[in-house]
Amino acid sequence: MKKEGKKAGRRHAVIGYILVAAWIFSMALAGFFMPVLMDTLPYFKVKAIQVEGNRVLPAYVFSKAALELKNNWLFITEGRLLALLNVLTGNSVEEVKIDRTFQKDGVILKVRVKEREPFLTVVEGEKMIFFDRKGVPFFYKYFTPQRPYIYSQSVDLVKENFSILKSLVDICKEHLSRVDNIYLSESDTVIYGNNHTRILLPAIEQISDTTLKRLSSIYNISMEAKEVDLTTEGMAIIKGGE
Repeated sequence: MKKEGKKAGRRHAVIGYILVAAWIFSMALAGFFMPVLMDTLPYFKVKAIQVEGNRVLPAYVFSKAALELKNNWLFITEGRLLALLNVLTGNSVEEVKIDRTFQKDGVILKVRVKEREPFLTVVEGEKMIFFDRKGVPFFYKYFTPQRPYIYSQSVDLVKENFSILKSLVDICKEHLSRVDNIYLSESDTVIYGNNHTRILLPAIEQISDTTLKRLSSIYNISMEAKEVDLTTEGMAIIKGGE
């Protein structure tokens, strides 16, 4: 009885090894053939892309992105597509949503895209870059430069002080019909608006919420001011106001 038990145990062990080997072999075959099947079977292919929300970005950018993702709906996830689109468009896409319609001869992708919108145009030497209202830098050649133009020796200076700069631009736009150019330097910040209006402020790193409130209150009192100088702490010099 003991010998028969040992033989049965060895037989079960051998069968177990065979099953494990067969499973490993089948997985290896699947791993070898699956990519080929996914590349050849129509079911996995994207046969059409419908793009919504792209006001500036051309349609070919989306088809190029799909091709780089093997034109296979399994690989075209929202995260992957967003990352690749931003590589192709200089970080110009804020959000992507994908819907899939499955058919026998392939998949139709509906891509809803939210493009970034230029809020500021920063000029650094010969280089131009846009910032959206969230302070995210981006650039793509088909976007129209948006005033005000921010002239700075460093884009990093704009990144580091974007919150103050955004508030400053919003205040100026509220009181001036147009803000054309803003010059950032180590010593001061100079703003040029409509009708040759000029605003002088401390360097952007030194502008505080108090400075912004003073600027806003001055324009509430004197809407016709042609020049406002707030570079001296505790003092405001106004020219051309009534």
